[in-house]
Amino acid sequence: MSKNNSTSNQDTELSTLVSTHVNNLDDKGKLQLPEDMPDWQKAVIRSEKRTRDAQAELSNSQTEVRGLKAENGVLKDTALTVVPDDFQLSDADLTEIEDLKKTNPEAYRLRVNKLEEDAKTHQTKAIADLTTKAREDAQTTHQATNRVSVLAEFRIANPTLIITDEVLAYDVPPRLLEGVNKGEYTYGEFLGKVKTYIESGTTVGEGNTGDPHNIQKMNGTQTPGKKAALKAGQSDYKKMTF
Repeated sequence: MSKNNSTSNQDTELSTLVSTHVNNLDDKGKLQLPEDMPDWQKAVIRSEKRTRDAQAELSNSQTEVRGLKAENGVLKDTALTVVPDDFQLSDADLTEIEDLKKTNPEAYRLRVNKLEEDAKTHQTKAIADLTTKAREDAQTTHQATNRVSVLAEFRIANPTLIITDEVLAYDVPPRLLEGVNKGEYTYGEFLGKVKTYIESGTTVGEGNTGDPHNIQKMNGTQTPGKKAALKAGQSDYKKMTF
């Protein structure tokens, strides 16, 4: 058998293996794999599951975005045509306008036209401010949720690496997270940099001796201390430092 045929057969077998197990989920949606399956096969199937989930989520998100854009356009157009009858004016101003209506129709028409323009300008700004805030709030929520998910997967992929809230807050240089906030790299890439930093055994300053998160103590050991492991297991995602 040629090398090409052998490679093709291996790809086919792997594809069949993935198809057989990738949708094998429990009632909570968690992937169930045979205990005796080699770790590398489990890793391939989990990776494919994450890819398919991401593709499905992206497709659903794109559909939702198209719908929301259409709704947003209709709402904006409708809101701009709705001008309050009193233009949000004081009683004195309304009385003045009513007098103009009786005494000077042309001045009344010009005044009303100006008030309508001002009202629409005000509404346009108010709508823009509200939508901007809503967009920023949604982005913040999505970012926080995504980071929790990324960190959870990173911990699964690096079970011997202790990354708790305390480590991210106190043992990692702030400049690493600043890169994420500035959009220079993703949160997943940030965690990769954190791993590299921790494994480098960089000293984090005096007064850290005996701390289970001491970077020097983490480096070179495959078994985390009991206290450190306990903290890693009890880490509260809601309090996670992003």
